[in-house]
Amino acid sequence: MVISMQPAKHQPKHFWQKIIGVIAKISFVCAAMGVVLTLIYAAEVTEEYKAAMGAITFIGFAIGVVLSAMSNASLPNLKPDQ
Repeated sequence: MVISMQPAKHQPKHFWQKIIGVIAKISFVCAAMGVVLTLIYAAEVTEEYKAAMGAITFIGFAIGVVLSAMSNASLPNLKPDQ
C-alpha cells in the first residue's frame, strides 16, 4: 500500500501574528535605543545603573527575537476536510 503525502497547505499570517510582528519591531527599536542611551550615559552613572540599563536592553532584544519567531511561524491549517 502506497501512501502519498501531500505538503501541508499554509494559510496567510493570522491577525495576531501581524500584531506580534509589529510589537517585535518596536521591541528591537527599544533595545537599540537602550544601547545608545547606555553608551551616552555610561560615564555619568554608577555601575548599578549601567547594569540595569544593560539588562533592560538585553530583555528588550530577547523579547524581540521570541516575538519575531512567533510572527514568522508558518501555521498549517489543521482542520479536517469536510
